[in-house]
Amino acid sequence: MDRKKIEQVVNDLFFSKEAAEYLGISSQRLNQLVHGGQVKPIKKTPAGSLFLRQDLDERKRNLKTIAPELAKDNQHQKMDLNTPFLYEVMNYYTIQSFYNYSDKKTEPVFKELSEIIDMQQEFMQIVQKLSEALSIDKSKLQKAYKKVEKGFQSLNKEDMIIKKGMNDYPKLLALTKEAPPYLFLRGNIHLLKEKIVSVVGSRGASEDGLKKANRLARHLGNAGIVVASGLARGIDTAAHKAAIENQFPTIAVLGTPITRAYPKENEKLQQVISRYGLVVSQFPPSSQVQRWFFPMRNAVMSGISLATAIVEAGETSGALKQADYALKQKRLVFIPQSALDNENITWPKKYIEREGAAKFTKIEDLFAALEKAKIIPVAEKEQMSLLDEGMEKVYVRQFK
Repeated sequence: MDRKKIEQVVNDLFFSKEAAEYLGISSQRLNQLVHGGQVKPIKKTPAGSLFLRQDLDERKRNLKTIAPELAKDNQHQKMDLNTPFLYEVMNYYTIQSFYNYSDKKTEPVFKELSEIIDMQQEFMQIVQKLSEALSIDKSKLQKAYKKVEKGFQSLNKEDMIIKKGMNDYPKLLALTKEAPPYLFLRGNIHLLKEKIVSVVGSRGASEDGLKKANRLARHLGNAGIVVASGLARGIDTAAHKAAIENQFPTIAVLGTPITRAYPKENEKLQQVISRYGLVVSQFPPSSQVQRWFFPMRNAVMSGISLATAIVEAGETSGALKQADYALKQKRLVFIPQSALDNENITWPKKYIEREGAAKFTKIEDLFAALEKAKIIPVAEKEQMSLLDEGMEKVYVRQFK
């Protein structure tokens, strides 16, 4: 190899400090990413590690650094709806509107129709055949389609729709009975391939509960785990904000279409997450939001996650619905000791008696369980315990 080629190779190699600077993160954060398997050095020696530029570039693409403020919005550019795949998606949701927005009822019907009609054709070309096959008046089908089309026109050019069975569809979610046929995404789709843990809880959370959610989300992020939550008031909002404030990615799983914000006060937070994290919804932009959409999204949130931590919840909290789905889907469920000690609620003891649910007094207990389940490597616990000085060490050790 001549000298010019050698110099080119050397220029593409980075020592740890250089790699951290190139990624715009601390050396400690780089070590955490290495231990978590998100960044792989090309060589490790007692003197240090070497990283390849193209591996670091890939990491940059997959996990954008979260900025504290929104950049100015670009002018809205509509998604191109004139493709065979988008015709199929809009045709599906047109038919779904006649089945009370139920995928369970719609999927088998759509499958049968696909065997006799090319469902990737533009709706108006197949509406007569659909009318005959479904015994639904043609004018009603056309009216439903126009509503679906209008909703889809509100999607951005950068928004994504993925179908169950595609490579980008979350593999863990695909294994569940609750996996929806399509997911609507806004943001960094690569986050779905990261290790995800849901942090959920009460909308009317106490001040202590909000602090716990903040600390837990922060420590999960430090361990290279992506925090998912539902963008609701209370615990969800605290978890998302903790990730953002500490420049960690976060995923918001909505009970509304990605084109809407609920609650309204979280509209800007949703925009920040969609720009620097990921917003996920199983509901088309044409759908009218129903009360049962929110527990449905809990099934999806649990489905993309390796575990769910319930920070604080009352007896009727929606977070318990997610716990039910998580256990059904063979996921871990974590419950803080403080909930078990609360004599005003009975649900914690009921869940602890079920396989897959575990209590934790300290954040270290939760990380130990994640280690045991091989969700994080052993080294991460050691990293987490040495994160910061002063009060941070107190927070790591006290989670009651």
